[in-house]
Amino acid sequence: MRHSTASVVLDGTPVGDEHPAYVIAECGHNHQGDIEEARRLIHMAKDAGCNACKLQKRDNRTLYTKPFYESAYNSENAYANTYGAHREYLEFSMSQYLELKDYAGELGITFFATPFDLPSVDFLENVGVPFYKVASGSIQNPLLLRRLSETGKPVIVSLGGATEELIAKVVDTLSAVPFVIMHCTAAYPAKAVDLGLGRITWLAQKYPQHVIGFSDHEDGVAMGGPAYILGARVFEKHITMSHTNKGTDHAFSLEYGGLRSYINTIRKTEAASVFPSYPLPSEKGPLTKMGYSCYTTRYLPGGHVITADDLAVKSPAEGLPGWAYDELIGKRLLVAVMADTPLDWSMFGGEF
Repeated sequence: MRHSTASVVLDGTPVGDEHPAYVIAECGHNHQGDIEEARRLIHMAKDAGCNACKLQKRDNRTLYTKPFYESAYNSENAYANTYGAHREYLEFSMSQYLELKDYAGELGITFFATPFDLPSVDFLENVGVPFYKVASGSIQNPLLLRRLSETGKPVIVSLGGATEELIAKVVDTLSAVPFVIMHCTAAYPAKAVDLGLGRITWLAQKYPQHVIGFSDHEDGVAMGGPAYILGARVFEKHITMSHTNKGTDHAFSLEYGGLRSYINTIRKTEAASVFPSYPLPSEKGPLTKMGYSCYTTRYLPGGHVITADDLAVKSPAEGLPGWAYDELIGKRLLVAVMADTPLDWSMFGGEF
């Protein structure tokens, strides 16, 4: 596991190898166009231990071609009979965004969003989000990346489906602002065989000056820990109030219990990844019981010179360690000792 001094500050929180992992709850459009549901998702994210919660912002008539916008949408998850109208149903107004931002601020969790087009960047600038997220599909839009760079704010960018050549273009385009590189598989959900977590390590080695993250679309809670070990320090996971809600993302999104478990796994992995000084305080008792020390095999008078026949290496570890065996041979005792006595250097006049 690498250790890098790369860091980025997200809404006042430093992120990188020398700081705690940063977890983002992707609310997306799982609020179903209901601001009260959005408030519940934000509260859930905060209570579960997330650092930030995120929505998605689209100016749909700008983003989509007219034929696509007006195309029929007959899905069981549709909120309208055309795709454009369906998307419009899921958008919040400026006043609603400001309300949600204020609510998140009251709870103490960062609120931001993913813009999918240029008007949405301007919209979110007016909202006052502290940083931005770029979706995997949007890395194909240099105009969007350049506009985000112009804001001067940090950017978190997902690289689902990106070739090495495209990654290099994205990194170059965003070079004027701090940004986090997120490994991602742009499948919803992503099968384990498609996660490609090894790319996290590759990204960390290729771009050591940047913090690396993982946008996790796997249907479960198991991959946060492995991703941390491989170098991810920012995590994004979709959340929902219920897997049965209407919409395509709810089935693989995490409910409250799953989100808590996901974050706990990352936090435990984080704690377990520290390289401490050994032996640990928690090991003292077990290692005393299971360890070995040098003991006498019989009564030995003061002045006796130790031989191999006088020593045994036994448990528990209550005296000189077993590795002192060779050093003890030839040493003269200052005091008499009984059989099965754990030896100490003070019996020989001090340390040797």
